[in-house]
Parts: sequence; structure tokens; C-alpha cells
Amino acid sequence: MSASEKQLKAFAKNRLCVLRDDIGDNRSVLVAPAADISAAEVNRIISLTGGLTFVAVSAERASAFMLSPMPGAINSRASLSCGGHLAQYISVEAREGVTTGISAADRACTLRVLGCAHPHPRSLVKPGHIFPVATRSGGCLVKAEIPEAALDIVTLSGFSDAALFVDFLDRDGGFLSAEAASEIARAEELPVFTISELIRHRLIIEPLVARLSEASLPTLDAGTVQAIAYRSKIHDVEHIALVKGEIDPQKPALVRVQVENTVADVFGGSTPSTRQQLKESLKAISEHGSGVLLYLRRGSLIDSPLFSVQAETEKSAPRETSGMREYGVGAQILRDLGVTQIELLSSTQKHLIGLDSFGISVVSQRPIPNHHPITEEQRP
Repeated sequence: MSASEKQLKAFAKNRLCVLRDDIGDNRSVLVAPAADISAAEVNRIISLTGGLTFVAVSAERASAFMLSPMPGAINSRASLSCGGHLAQYISVEAREGVTTGISAADRACTLRVLGCAHPHPRSLVKPGHIFPVATRSGGCLVKAEIPEAALDIVTLSGFSDAALFVDFLDRDGGFLSAEAASEIARAEELPVFTISELIRHRLIIEPLVARLSEASLPTLDAGTVQAIAYRSKIHDVEHIALVKGEIDPQKPALVRVQVENTVADVFGGSTPSTRQQLKESLKAISEHGSGVLLYLRRGSLIDSPLFSVQAETEKSAPRETSGMREYGVGAQILRDLGVTQIELLSSTQKHLIGLDSFGISVVSQRPIPNHHPITEEQRP
């Protein structure tokens, strides 16, 4: 039995654990299943932490409860994740069995409803004192952050897809240090998980991508490459890897990871040009003799930044890959290709957070030739 399996077994028995974001800001939370939680358990959690009671729920459970997105995040440090504001739904309360909603017994009642076996929208009212949080399908393999990891722990341990998580806060209301949270875990005899450990565990037991097919593809910029199509088991979309030459797992591979921007990639018009990035990256890989261009698809033309409400203007730079925190799929494709070390092709200096968790390390970085990204001063 692996260490992760032992920890999950301990969590299934004790219904409580500490989760640490070791690849982000070292934020630590206490995690418990919402299903069948007691008032005594809620009281213990609140006394140990001091934070707000968030509940990570799957998209399916959120839909069943007809939860609505919150227009703005709570103005509190406890509502911040390392990637920004939590994707919160409007707060909720159990329709029956509560009074003010503030007591441990009332909160436990609402939590039990959120974690129940058969969710029904009429069992909740809005707003309330419990804050549901949206999660991405695929959990921490797709988005390596606390809500997804908390839900992974709970579901992997056999509980329903609703995970209570509460921040450890210090006396000043700031996040408790990782060392202090670990001391509490030792004193309370609680298992401690890290997001990296969860990623490694899930990579072993459940691959996210399947290789569909491959073919030789003649290109203008890199000659003949091997085009390999992958299907994501999380999203109904295919990704493509263009591989030049042989990949040696013992040596760094020249790699460009680019997220689909359909309109700009095909027709141009963005500044800097994503189409140019693709062409120059292929040329660089060809001149190097080997490497990978991994093209991660969004899945819909409407998802293209041109049609997005949050689209970049022509004066702003396109978003990069967010350090693989939301691209566990891409990391698994690179692993399947035998890539363990990366020489990253990127004109923007990036620290790719979390790649080590996938067994991949960035050993160096080189700019994309003939590509000059705009500076911060040039942004609107």
C-alpha cells in the first residue's frame, strides 16, 4: 500500500485531514466530507481553523442543486486562492432544520444537505452561511488548486462529491504557515496531504488522455513531423502533438506548449501573432533536430479569445499556459511522448508551477526566434 493510499484510508476513518498547497502559496486548509457531518465535527473544525466554511462541489452536484455563480468574490483574505478569487456560488442554507444558520449544529445541517446522496434544489435557500465553490472536472490533474484537491481527497475516500474545506488562519486573520498547520496535524493526529502527492497518486491510478492515432505530416516550417492526436477523458476534445525526430527521455526536449486561439492561429491579426509563434516554434524545433509542439485545444470556436467576454485586445499579449496548473492534460501528453526534461520555447519568462509533480522538469528556456512580446508599459 502506497503512502497516499494509507493517508486516504486514514481520512476515510477519521473524516478529517490537512491539505497543503505545496506548489502554490503554501496555503493550508482542513478538509472533511460534507456528507453526514456532525455538529461536533463542525465545532472542532471551526475551533482549529478560524476560517470561512467553503464546500467544493462537482459540476454535477452544483447543477442538481441549481447553484448560481456569485457575482463578486467575498472581500476576505480567506476567499483568495493562489490563482485569484475562488469560483464561488451564492451562499446557501438548509431550508429546514436550522435557526440562525450560524451555530455549529445549523452549519452541520446545511453541510449534510450539500453532501447528501440525492441533491434537490428545494432543500436549500439562498443566501446563507455556507459557501459552495465550483471545481473543474478532472480535479487536481486539470487544475492544481485547493478546491479541486479537497474534492479529490473526499471522493477518492468513498464519500459524496462535496468537500468542506476551511483555511487555517492566524490571530491576525492571515493564512497560517505550513509549519504551524503541520504542528496542528501532528497534535490532532490528522493525515497531511499535499497537492503534489495527490497529483502523483492520481497519475498512477487514472490517466487523463488516450492516444487516438498518428500520421506523418509534411509542414512548411519543420519538414515532416509525426502528428499524434490525443483525446481528453475529461473534456470532449482532441489535442495534437507535433513531434520532430526522436525524443530521448534522458535528454532535455525542446518543447513549445501553445493553447489554441483558433481565429488568430488561422487568420492572424493578434498582437503578438499566435500564428507567428507557431511558425517560428516549428522552425526552431526543426533546426534543433528534435522536439515537440503541443497544441492544446479549447474545444469550441466560441471559446476563442476573439469571442470571449474577457478577450484580449489587439494591443495585449495572449495568455500563456498558466504554468500547467490548468493543463494536467498537456503534462500527461508530454509524459506519454517520453518527455521528462524540457527546454521551454517561450518569449515570456515563466516559472511552470507544478510540472515536477508530473515527473517533468524545466531545465532551461529559450525565446521564440523573431518574436518580440510586448512589454507591460505597452499594455492598455
